[in-house]
Amino acid sequence: MRTLLDVPRRMVRGTMERLLAPFGARALERMIEDGLPARLAPALRFLFSGEAPAAAEEAACTIEGLRAQIAARPEAYRFAVSDSALGPVRLAERAGKTNAVVTSDHLATSVSVPKRWGVFLHLCAEAFDAKTILEMGACVGISSAYFASIRSRPHVITLEGSPPLALLARESLAAVSDRGEVIVGAFEETLVVTLDRLAETGEKVDVAFVDGHHEEAATLHYVETISRHLAGTALIILDDIYLYEGMWRAWQTLSSGSSVIAVNAGRFGLLVYERGRPAGRRYDLARYTGRWRVGGERARILAEERARDRA
Repeated sequence: MRTLLDVPRRMVRGTMERLLAPFGARALERMIEDGLPARLAPALRFLFSGEAPAAAEEAACTIEGLRAQIAARPEAYRFAVSDSALGPVRLAERAGKTNAVVTSDHLATSVSVPKRWGVFLHLCAEAFDAKTILEMGACVGISSAYFASIRSRPHVITLEGSPPLALLARESLAAVSDRGEVIVGAFEETLVVTLDRLAETGEKVDVAFVDGHHEEAATLHYVETISRHLAGTALIILDDIYLYEGMWRAWQTLSSGSSVIAVNAGRFGLLVYERGRPAGRRYDLARYTGRWRVGGERARILAEERARDRA
């Protein structure tokens, strides 16, 4: 949950981002000249300028209103940890006053993607004119809504393991689109079923967002599985690549692939797949977006929460 220390931390982070922005903007232009896909330029430039198209700002206004409504809800939750073949899984479940550890406010404002990165996701999906978007880890539906609000009116499929959070995600999606669906269940089961269903109808995934299960083996498995169902030019976005050592190792492995263009944007790792591309390339903007240290305070807090959830 948020503490009194969160405000100065956010202020320091914001100051760092503003100081680094001019250097990041110049580095990005050099990378574009060097071969970084130009289609990603608007999204990446936004990280340094803070300026987004009017349509993206309008969508953000709506979605941030949804976030505020969810944050004000009285429901409380606790996390339950279980084991799976791909590592421990941590799911939210409704809780009473005596065993609640997570509020709706915490889920909406601290667990969900913040506005800056939500707009970034929106612009990434716009860059690929996405018709089909697959998300793993809906939480309360904030990132889903940012994806669903792009101009192409995409089919957004989001997988969520927690039934109570899936209900909130459905509400968030329905507020911005009539083409969204939330599928409830364990990722190792719902991912394959969902991809097979898409294959039966000839749908290919244009953008995939891999979130919700931050384990090395799980991340590698999910990306490999999704990559077989991608459109000719497609994007896979990995969340929190600096969160744990395992996530960082997964990113290092995936970004070293010979058939992808990898862009380290700090919080997110971007994997661009282009059919027929002869060799992969790697670009690193993390030092300019204020994210370059593996682990850190957030990882420590999550590790403590995991230990408490298991107790």
